[in-house]
Amino acid sequence: MKRYDLRSLVLEDLRRSKRDFAMASIGIIVGIAAFVFFLSLGLGVRAVVLGEIFPLDKIEVVPKSLDFDLGPLRMGVGKDGLDDDAVAGLRDIPHVTHAFPKMKMTAPAIGKGGASLLGNDLYTEMIADSIEPALVEGEIAGKIPFLDRRDPSKPATPCSADAQCDEYDWCAPRNGQRECTPMIPVLASPHLVEIYNGTVRRAHDFPRLNPDFVVGLTFDLSVGSSMIKDSARANIREERCVLAGFSDKAIALGATMPISYVREFNAEYGTPDDARRYHSVVLQIDEKDNVASVARAVQERGYDVADPGTEQAAMLIAIFMAVFGLVSVVVVAIAAINIMHVLLMLVSERQREFGIMRAVGATARQIKLLVVAQSLLVGVIAAALGVLLAIAMASITDSVSARYIPDFPYKPESLFELDPLVFAGAIVFSCGFCVLGALLPASRAAKIDPVTVLTSH
Repeated sequence: MKRYDLRSLVLEDLRRSKRDFAMASIGIIVGIAAFVFFLSLGLGVRAVVLGEIFPLDKIEVVPKSLDFDLGPLRMGVGKDGLDDDAVAGLRDIPHVTHAFPKMKMTAPAIGKGGASLLGNDLYTEMIADSIEPALVEGEIAGKIPFLDRRDPSKPATPCSADAQCDEYDWCAPRNGQRECTPMIPVLASPHLVEIYNGTVRRAHDFPRLNPDFVVGLTFDLSVGSSMIKDSARANIREERCVLAGFSDKAIALGATMPISYVREFNAEYGTPDDARRYHSVVLQIDEKDNVASVARAVQERGYDVADPGTEQAAMLIAIFMAVFGLVSVVVVAIAAINIMHVLLMLVSERQREFGIMRAVGATARQIKLLVVAQSLLVGVIAAALGVLLAIAMASITDSVSARYIPDFPYKPESLFELDPLVFAGAIVFSCGFCVLGALLPASRAAKIDPVTVLTSH
């Protein structure tokens, strides 16, 4: 039997029994559609959760402490910070490419700004931390550099108004006079924008923020001042901050500055030790697969790893994908069994036809290949239709989500990650089950004795 003849016979058989094969392939279509739909949904959610909310290529190391509750207070026993020796030791851990210390601002401060955007200034007790500019090097693409631009060797420039100073400098009060001073560049977390756009603006009827537009906005910072009376200091230092960009390395709620500024504020309003005490260290890891081994090495050195919920989120997503993937497998397997029953019925009805084919020279292997090819073609067609159905369902779901589901933090434009590899895997998956379902009918067809069939009435 030639290859052309085999192809013609397969297509002819499918045409003659198209109703039976169509009914049997419905399960394949539904199963593959469910498989692609839920796997793509899981990949989309995983990309948002593990890519934007919980990045996996770095871990944050904090001092180990033992907490216990004393009435309404939670007391801690242990170190309150990390020093330069601890940072150096963490940097020596295998697979750690960089170690970046972070320092919280312990000096009290009040932030004021927002009138140009919201119509009125907002006042807030300032929460801030600091990082080394190298941690975000190459990440902040705006024209405002995230670094300390002060130059002690450069003489001060007297001024009376901000317009007399360079861009991103301001006319600051210093030692009884006013002089041009660089603004403090700060970073904000994307979490902050998502929380504002998803919740805060609705509660106060504020406008929605475009992150690209708000870069460059400024606000005043009164260091040493506080809304809490007992925390205020006698000497107040006026500064002005400018938003340089957004980064996942920034503090979730507050502002992040270059570490030199916070070190200076902590020393001025605290003790010299406050300027040498880091509250955490961010470890950059060469590959995501090495995160677990680095975390173990950190704990062996007596430190803790700040857990943002990454492992739990990854596990929940994996369970979600596994459960719905298993359901899809069961549906496709049942559909493959239905195809097997259809093929068994067709083999039984066409025994005489198979006997004639054997009598005119077709081998048992060719008969078996004919039956398997029928099932394989059904698998390919059903899988393709299932993939198209899944894409259509994903598009409809995204449209419904965009139109009827209110904005929430990190709401993506699409809930799905439609990967061609998933489509290819679904087709292979479908064909595999269909071939398995065809093995028994193909074996029976190949064993038909032409003499017995042709001589029987």
